[in-house]
Amino acid sequence: MPFRAATALTAMAGVSILLAGCSLLNPGPPRDENGRVTEATTISARDLLKGDCFSFNSADGSVVAEVTVMPCINAHDYLVIAQGSLTPAQVAASSSLQDAVSSACAGPFAEFKAGVKSETRPEQQFLVFPEDDKEDANQNYSCISTDPDQASNARTEPEDSATPEPTP
Repeated sequence: MPFRAATALTAMAGVSILLAGCSLLNPGPPRDENGRVTEATTISARDLLKGDCFSFNSADGSVVAEVTVMPCINAHDYLVIAQGSLTPAQVAASSSLQDAVSSACAGPFAEFKAGVKSETRPEQQFLVFPEDDKEDANQNYSCISTDPDQASNARTEPEDSATPEPTP
C-alpha cells in the first residue's frame, strides 16, 4: 500500500508540474484580486476577458491576433463589454456569422452606449474565434466598443462580479 501511495503522489506531482509549466508559458496579464489588468501586456486577442481595456497592435487594427491589454486608467481604444459563444445552429439560423454575432452583441452594446457620458458616441465591433479547429465548432465572440469615456466609464469588472463604482 505505501508503494501505491508514493506512486500516486509522484504522478500527482508530475501533473502539477506540467500544469504549472503551461501557466508559466502563458500566464496572461497580471491582474489584481478583482481580475482587473494591472500592467500593459501583449496577449492573444482570444484571451481577452469581459471588462478588459485594450488596443490593437497594428496601426490600422487589421491584425487582431494580438492586442495590448492594459489597466483601464491608461489610454486605450477598446473595451470588452460582453462575451459569449454561438453554436453552429445559432449561426445557421441567422443569415451569416456576422449577423449572429451582431445580434448577440446588440443588447450589451445598447446598455453600454446608454451609460456613456461623452458626446462622442461609441462604436460597436466584435471579435470572433472558432472554439477549436473542427468544422462545426462553436464560435466564441467578444463584443467590444470604443470607449469614449475611458477610465470614468470603463467596465473593469471580471465577468461574474458586480460593476464597481468609478473612482474620482
